[in-house]
Amino acid sequence: MQPLRCSECRAQVLVRKNSWEHTEVQWNAQARSLCHEFGSASASGRRPGAPVLSCSAMEADLTRAAAEGLIDVLDDAPIPGPILQ
Repeated sequence: MQPLRCSECRAQVLVRKNSWEHTEVQWNAQARSLCHEFGSASASGRRPGAPVLSCSAMEADLTRAAAEGLIDVLDDAPIPGPILQ
């Protein structure tokens, strides 16, 4: 796993980009406390303590980092789409 820091809140997580379609993100307590989306979970209509599945700022940073080669994409061949006739 590789460290990645959010450009918005500066939270650092560990990420693994297995393919363009599959990403693993490990959040620790410090990163969750810094993240604006994790911190505002109860304010955004979620029950207090309900899990937040993702952070849009971190997702954007991760996509950018992978596209720029800063994060390794272990299998960078895209999943083939349906064949159209």
